[in-house]
Amino acid sequence: MQEDSKSWSAADQSASSAFTAEESDIAEDFKTVSGGRGKGTIRVREYTYSTANFHASPRKLRMIGNQISGLPVTEAIRQMQFSAKKAADKIKHSLVWARKNAVFQKQMNPDNMFVKLARVGKGQFRKRLDPKARGRHGIIRIPSAHMKYVLWEKRPEEAAVGRNAEERALLAGGNKLPRRNVKGFQLYKKVWTPLNETKPVMNAPGYYNW
Repeated sequence: MQEDSKSWSAADQSASSAFTAEESDIAEDFKTVSGGRGKGTIRVREYTYSTANFHASPRKLRMIGNQISGLPVTEAIRQMQFSAKKAADKIKHSLVWARKNAVFQKQMNPDNMFVKLARVGKGQFRKRLDPKARGRHGIIRIPSAHMKYVLWEKRPEEAAVGRNAEERALLAGGNKLPRRNVKGFQLYKKVWTPLNETKPVMNAPGYYNW
């Protein structure tokens, strides 16, 4: 009995360690990613979530994905709450579920989370017969689609870091980028000349003078 109790206690400890995150693991959960061209690098936490295939057209669902992409998660949920589209209710519930999982699994702050990407994928298309006159028939294709989210949490206390001279100039507040020497695009002469008002303006002669 004592050996059994020891084995059970060891199993409980191993199981609890698999589901509990240490403070050091949470602190190192941030990774360095690119913020985009001219925006340098930032440290973020990332959580990926995907819905199941449901009855919706991929082309129509892509409009919703473009609407919520780049928005804070709270604002994206609010947009879906008042949207008139049929698939907006499904997307709203999936966003709420993704935010909850990100908080409990990745210890992410919901106030700093935003939707980095919202990709739409095509599901299986079901086929049904469409009876017509004179013994003919057509095929009805019933579409299905799903959406994948990538949620990011940006560290608010850290500023973006430029990777090259161009990004460092933009992050420093400069309005103009440094000039790059591109081969084949130098202008060796003026493409326009100021108007000389001492000479009369003459139109070009025509080809046919009759």
